[in-house]
Amino acid sequence: MKRIALVGNMNNNFFAITRYLRDKGYDAHLFYRLAMPHFQPVADSYGNDYELFCHQVNWLDNSFHNANIGEVKKVLNGFDFYIGQGEEAAVAYKAGFNINVYYPYGSDVYKYAQLPQEYALKSKIKSLVVGDADRPSYSQMKEGTMAKYLKGAIVNARYIFADATNDEFEAQLNSLQYKGIYKKVPMPFIYYPEYERIDKSQLSESLVAIIDKLKSKHDFVLLYHGRQEWATYHNQFTGKNTHHLIQGFASYVKQKQNTPACLVMLEYGTDVEQSKELIKELEIEQYVYWLPKMYRKELMYVVQQADVCCGEFAHSFLTFGTVVEAMLMKKPVITHRVDSYYTSTYPVLYPCYNARESEEIKLAISRAVANVEERLKMGNEAYVWVKKNFIENPLQELLNIIEA
Repeated sequence: MKRIALVGNMNNNFFAITRYLRDKGYDAHLFYRLAMPHFQPVADSYGNDYELFCHQVNWLDNSFHNANIGEVKKVLNGFDFYIGQGEEAAVAYKAGFNINVYYPYGSDVYKYAQLPQEYALKSKIKSLVVGDADRPSYSQMKEGTMAKYLKGAIVNARYIFADATNDEFEAQLNSLQYKGIYKKVPMPFIYYPEYERIDKSQLSESLVAIIDKLKSKHDFVLLYHGRQEWATYHNQFTGKNTHHLIQGFASYVKQKQNTPACLVMLEYGTDVEQSKELIKELEIEQYVYWLPKMYRKELMYVVQQADVCCGEFAHSFLTFGTVVEAMLMKKPVITHRVDSYYTSTYPVLYPCYNARESEEIKLAISRAVANVEERLKMGNEAYVWVKKNFIENPLQELLNIIEA
């Protein structure tokens, strides 16, 4: 039995892969830092059996630069295969472990690995004394040194697995000049068997009550459970154009008086308050419900109870959190997708309501509300597609590399 170390767990990605590998008979173990409360094993499981193979590490508790490399070596020695992602992969690389398969998650490629590998001491001192919005902060300069090892982990990985994305992201990845083999293979970041049967008794009673009340008042539930990102600029990739969704929904509501539809969103992301203000300006508060940020094991119940879910409306990505979660619950999605980016990898794409601008989103909502049989069919077809192309085939690709 091969022993496999999965190092890193951004967005809880590797918790799912660890479980899939253990289902296949491998002695797989997850090593992760607790970066955010909702990105840890307890957030994605109704049981606690994961405690046997998931290990929260403190390597980065005192910053990357003070990581105990001796401790990292002690923990990671003895494994046959290493799968890596993010800062944990960077510190593993610094400790001398080459990654067999690296799975990018996004900002590791287009932001953190792109930072200068070293900053002069003079620049660091100046950043502490002189406030300048155009100059990197001292903490960013420190992360610049981490970039050396993150880039090393990516560049020297035997394989890089990432789904087909878009020209902008591909350019950032190619700029790293990786030495390994890049395969357009998705990261199966959701352990779907956990959610094939959701037991409401394991959920928060208040959440179930809120959804029951909402469903009793509205015949059509439109869910957007991604981040509110549209008013604040961070970088070229983080914007979601959430305001397009809000404006499109508002146009639909005003066109359809006494509509049975409602929009449900999470208080998650930089621009929650800006979105609430926009909703107020558009006078659609009575049709919009806000839920708090929550664990995926609760969120998947909300997805299950929705009629249609939303992806994002700024960039074209084929597979990402909100749309995959929706499709695994047999829900069709409204999202922006440039099909030509993906047809060379996938001759057949999952069905969706393809929309980006507010008017397009309004028309997609109208179509979904009016055609129940069509949206149910789309949800079922999307489920078949995502299980095959996002779970089964990618896992087989990974198993082929492990056994090679």
